[in-house]
Amino acid sequence: MYIRFQVPNDQKSDDDQLPNSIKKALLIVLKKILSKANPDYDDKITEVKYWLVEIDNETGIPEREIGLDSNDHAIMKMPHKNNYGYWTDNNLLLSDFNKHFVVNEIREEIFEDYWNLLD
Repeated sequence: MYIRFQVPNDQKSDDDQLPNSIKKALLIVLKKILSKANPDYDDKITEVKYWLVEIDNETGIPEREIGLDSNDHAIMKMPHKNNYGYWTDNNLLLSDFNKHFVVNEIREEIFEDYWNLLD
């Protein structure tokens, strides 16, 4: 299965539970951890507006991912070379993506075309 979702907006809403200072601290720590796992793409993560993720049909576990910019240009793919991935290197399942993001299913061909652009 292949899904697409938009990166959530950073703007604080009225029902937001965490103050901005705590969020900033968490982001700094998370960025340090993620940059070690994805050295080639650390500087591009803020450019990602959409994610394409390949999900294993039986387990619901992410296997590959592609980051797209606001113009739908592929700017990163993982796992690839020294990069483990953001979504593939965690414990999220398809059900978690559906719970936290607006997820759209896409065709395998679309995912593969983007994947092959970055070879």
